Amino acid sequence: MYNSVILVAETGSDIPADLAKELGIYLVPMHVSMGRETLDDGTFAPEEVCSWYEKNGSVPTTSASTPYDFDTVFDQIHLEHPEKKILHLAYSAVTTCSYQNALLASEGRNYVTSVDTKHVSVGQGAVVLAVDRWLKDHPEATVEQAADAAKDIAAKTQMCFIPNNLDYLRAGGRVSNAVALVGN
Repeated sequence: MYNSVILVAETGSDIPADLAKELGIYLVPMHVSMGRETLDDGTFAPEEVCSWYEKNGSVPTTSASTPYDFDTVFDQIHLEHPEKKILHLAYSAVTTCSYQNALLASEGRNYVTSVDTKHVSVGQGAVVLAVDRWLKDHPEATVEQAADAAKDIAAKTQMCFIPNNLDYLRAGGRVSNAVALVGN
């Protein structure tokens, strides 16, 4: 059977570009600012973030995918696959406006559906990859069925991270100096 759904996620999902390409998942760039320079996430080595911190003592800032970023990707997909539906599995709407920006970009595009995964980083990536597997097991699924499956998968997915130390969280303003000192 034929699958009529194409998955889209932000680069913040931490799905490697080569894996996304292999699976047919489209990635919309988020953005990273280091000083006055803003780069698309995924266009530089992650080690550059650490180097920036070591050199400047501050953590680079990140920003959401813009409506224009989504417009570009949605248009590209629709041009290449006009018969398919797009399912955008969004970076958590609690942490960024990417989901809202995707909704703005999808206005007038009845072939785009967005679901807030309520996850960030590899948590979002885990949801996207699980939905990709689900679609491969259900090639006849509609975008509505895939969206329902994505919501179920996201609700069952749990993610946590354990930092080596609290330096980056302190530098980014997430914890106080005292908490970082005691926590380290």
